[in-house]
Amino acid sequence: MHGFGPRALTPGDGRDWLIQAWQLMWRRPGLFVAIALFAPSGSALLLALPVWEWWLLPLGGWVTLIATVLCYGLPLSLTVTLACGIARAANRKQAPAPKQLFNWTAAKALTRTSLFLFALLLQGYLVVYWVQDQLLPADLAAAGNSMSIPPPATFGVASTLLGTQLSVLGSVLLVLQVLLAVFVVPLQLFRELPLSVCWRRSVLAMQLNPWLFPALGLSGLALATLPFFELFAIPAQVLALPLPVYLGVLLYVAWNDVFQGGAEEDEILEVQDQWRAGVSSGSLSRSIWRHPHSLYGGR
Repeated sequence: MHGFGPRALTPGDGRDWLIQAWQLMWRRPGLFVAIALFAPSGSALLLALPVWEWWLLPLGGWVTLIATVLCYGLPLSLTVTLACGIARAANRKQAPAPKQLFNWTAAKALTRTSLFLFALLLQGYLVVYWVQDQLLPADLAAAGNSMSIPPPATFGVASTLLGTQLSVLGSVLLVLQVLLAVFVVPLQLFRELPLSVCWRRSVLAMQLNPWLFPALGLSGLALATLPFFELFAIPAQVLALPLPVYLGVLLYVAWNDVFQGGAEEDEILEVQDQWRAGVSSGSLSRSIWRHPHSLYGGR
C-alpha cells in the first residue's frame, strides 16, 4: 500500500480530519495539555536568558530577527512535531509502552524533524524581512531623524507571548503551503526517508489535493494577523494554547489518510495476522516435507 504513494481526496475528507484530530486529542487529554504548555513555557524561558541584552543590542538587524524567531519558533516547532508523534500513539488501540515513545531513536527523529520545521520557518521570516528591507530602505532622513531607522526586526511580534505564538503558527502554515511541504513533517517523523524523497512525495500529495491550498492559506493568514486586532486579542490568547498541538495532530491525521488510506491500526493488525499465518504455514510445510507419510497414516 505504501509503494503507490499519496492519493487524491475531497474537501469532505478534510472536514473529517478536523473531527478525527479532536477525537485523538480527547483520548489523551492530559498528555496533550502538557504538550500544549511546552511552547509558551519554552519561549518564556528563552526570552528570559540574559544573553540577549549583551549580544543583540550592539548588533541588531538580522541577528535580532534570528534570535526572535529562535525564541518563539523553536519551542513551537518542537510542540507541533511532538504532538504529531504522540497522535500516532494515541490512534493505536493498545497504547505502546513509555519506552517505545521515549527512546533514543524516537528522540533523534523528533529532533531532526523539529529542526527541519524550524529551518523552514526561519527561512520564511528571513525572506519576508529581506523583502521588507528592500521596500522600506533605511535611508529615510528626508522624513525626519526619528524615522531614520531600519525596519524593525521583530515584525510579527504581538504585545503578548501567546499572541506572538499564534502569529508564528500562522507563519508555519503559510511556509508549509508555499513550499508544498505540508506532509514532509510526518513523512520525516514516521518513515525517516531522505529529505528529498519526503519533499517529492509531499509535493505530489499537494498537487493531488489542490483544495488544501486555500484552506491552509486562509488559515495561515487569519492566525498570523489575528493577534494584532484589539477586538480579537482575547480569543487569540485562548486559541494560542491548543492550536499548535491541534496542528500536529492534524498533520498526522492528514498523512495517515492520504498516504495510508486511514488504516493505521488495521494495517498493524493485518501485518501481525499475516506474520502469524506465515509462521504457522511455514512450520506445517516443513513438518509435511520431513514426514510425507504422516498425513496418510504412516507405515
